[in-house]
Amino acid sequence: MPDTPIEHTARGPYDPSLEMRVTRLEEDMREVKSTTGRLETMVIDLRQAVTRIEATLPHLAAKAEVAEILKTLPHLATKAEVAELRADLAEKPSRTYLWAGFAALCTAYASGLALLALVK
Repeated sequence: MPDTPIEHTARGPYDPSLEMRVTRLEEDMREVKSTTGRLETMVIDLRQAVTRIEATLPHLAAKAEVAEILKTLPHLATKAEVAELRADLAEKPSRTYLWAGFAALCTAYASGLALLALVK
């Protein structure tokens, strides 16, 4: 229905403030329609977001599931156990020491082969 302003007719008494009130109502109604259109777009976007979230949620763990997983984890080392492991490792030969020993053995083996080659 088109917006038509109220016009004065010769049929009866005319209240001039009525036209002003109706004009304000018409302007408010236009604003309500505009706002409703924007809200409808937002609701559609929210529905799409909720659909995406609902599709993702089954793959996420709940708080109770995380707690259950933590119960099944193997024993974690305490600070004292870590210190004890470091002390044990300090008693073992270092990687450099092992490589130096390996290099010495290789040198001795190569020298022995060279000596055998000279003797023949």
